[in-house]
Amino acid sequence: MSAPYLTLQGWDESEYAPSPRPTTNPELRNQEIEMPITKLRLLVALGGVLASVAAYPAFASAAAPKPVQAYYMYGTTVAALQNNAYADACDFATRQPDSQTDILLIDFGAPRTMAGSEFGAVDFSNTTFTNASILSALKSAADGYHTCHVKGGVIIEYGNSNYHMSNAGMTTTDAWNAGFDQEATAEALSNYQRSHGYSSQGSGAASDIEPSYDGPLISKQLVNGASAQGWSLYDDFGSVDGCPTSGSSNGSCNNGWDVQDVGYVSFHGLAVPLPEIYYLVSANQWTVLRKWWNANTTGGYFFDGVTGSTPAPAGGLSATAGWNALNSRNPGLVGPNLVCYGSGC
Repeated sequence: MSAPYLTLQGWDESEYAPSPRPTTNPELRNQEIEMPITKLRLLVALGGVLASVAAYPAFASAAAPKPVQAYYMYGTTVAALQNNAYADACDFATRQPDSQTDILLIDFGAPRTMAGSEFGAVDFSNTTFTNASILSALKSAADGYHTCHVKGGVIIEYGNSNYHMSNAGMTTTDAWNAGFDQEATAEALSNYQRSHGYSSQGSGAASDIEPSYDGPLISKQLVNGASAQGWSLYDDFGSVDGCPTSGSSNGSCNNGWDVQDVGYVSFHGLAVPLPEIYYLVSANQWTVLRKWWNANTTGGYFFDGVTGSTPAPAGGLSATAGWNALNSRNPGLVGPNLVCYGSGC
């Protein structure tokens, strides 16, 4: 069946049926989601099941998973966006290296407000599309994966980022609504996958949240809105710019952020970290964050996997080396996902 990123044994999905987008103060909405989130986190810890009913391992393997390609979305028309999404997903399916359920991360750029209280994203062609248009491209991706499917399963994730939301005139309420609508779009994709019998597919959402991109308050609201909608786990495939490289304290990071802020956007609510590990220093910084979180909150911080780059950037790590670096510092806490940008993936 088509399902959200993580379907949990014993979890009644009807308890978390999506509701229309609220309009009240986003700062108060966190209280509404804490109880279901706590239950979800507990069930994840006890053992979740992916959409294809492939059980997550206990994160005990020391071997890096095989990398899978991730994609930046380009297109100046809806038709071009659809065609590129179809081609990317077909390419992913053709090259899928294993029979597990892998993440197909499609990055549509940065959230933006649209006319008529709609939300969408500005893509890497600097063209803005509504979520309705993005959904049409995600449906094309589902078609492309199905047509070219060889083995395994896929979670098609609608990716965005926190890039310059404030500079584009977005408020914290806008960011909350953008996260909510992003998850709702992912849920709508699942409805499409289910109606077409795409049984090897599921859907999810993700965001490249980086301290240097925007401030902590507006970035947190992206996570809060996504968590309140509640369709799927929310992969943070972002960075820890300027954060401490050793210890376990709440040190400062770039752009007015601190370790606690990065912990919030990567593990609060439905957020889970799928961090960029392009350089060795990043593995050290994420380890500091994990230690701080476990010492100062309810604990249980883990990584959904790693986002990497192959070929490696100058002076940096390949995707596989990045996963190994993070796993060696956090043994048993790094999941079997390796999302990869670059021509060598």
